[in-house]
Amino acid sequence: MLDHNHNPGSPQGSPAAEFENKHCVFQLGDSQFALIATAVREITYAPPLVRVPQCPPSLAGICHIRSEFVPAVLLGPLLGNEASTSQEPEQLLVLSSPRGSWALMIDRVIAIDSIQTHVDAGNRSDSQLTPVLGTATYRSVVTRVLDPGVLHRLIQQSRPSQWNPAGDLEHAGTTTYQQRIMA
Repeated sequence: MLDHNHNPGSPQGSPAAEFENKHCVFQLGDSQFALIATAVREITYAPPLVRVPQCPPSLAGICHIRSEFVPAVLLGPLLGNEASTSQEPEQLLVLSSPRGSWALMIDRVIAIDSIQTHVDAGNRSDSQLTPVLGTATYRSVVTRVLDPGVLHRLIQQSRPSQWNPAGDLEHAGTTTYQQRIMA
């Protein structure tokens, strides 16, 4: 498990500082991917999933990790054939975002290491969200480097419109109990 407890006064050799310029390299099917290591909260085996009716294909289900319900996401529907796998992924990369934790289903973690990313400027546009930031070569294998922020936004956009986090109630045209009382 990764621990990203960071103490601003800690020396350069602290656990958080050691992950700053590293990526978590992982395998899904025949493809290799990487995410910036500081985006990964932990790596764990996939617990049993509860399938959610009428969910987008990218949501494999909801799982329970350390007293928290976490959506487990499949990369295949978000990236296309380059992330397809013939078997159920066995591990989860649990990531944190301002809206809570979520997890990517993967086959296995290969390493947490420094990689040289070649950013593809053609993939970066304001009009289209592209989760592939660029490529790198790790142990002689082409590795697609993913942008966890864009992945999270794509997941948020694909959720059914009736699923609104508590913080979005005002924007969804409904009011909270407290807002009704205050009116």
